[in-house]
Amino acid sequence: MTVPEPSSTVSAVSIVGRVLAGIISAAVGVVFLFCAWVAVSSRFGIGGTDAHGYGLIFGVFLAIIAAFVVATALPLAFRRDRRRRAYTVTLVSFGVVFIALIALVVTA
Repeated sequence: MTVPEPSSTVSAVSIVGRVLAGIISAAVGVVFLFCAWVAVSSRFGIGGTDAHGYGLIFGVFLAIIAAFVVATALPLAFRRDRRRRAYTVTLVSFGVVFIALIALVVTA
């Protein structure tokens, strides 16, 4: 009786999951960039169309949510052995972005 050897190939489900995580991260990353641009342009007066500051408030709020989604979804696009480092980098980056966006609101 022969025992099948364990295969070292990556399953199709894993590949599809990693690709899906990359696509979601890229799409939400574009939303993050747009919201962060709205907040920064509202704060520093680039364009001067946000007279009441709603772009700053909602831009920061939506950018924080989008940054969190990117920080949690992007590491899933990496191989399993690299995810711990990817989570570390993305969550530290999220913390820095979070503090910077809150500083935009507080110093306005």
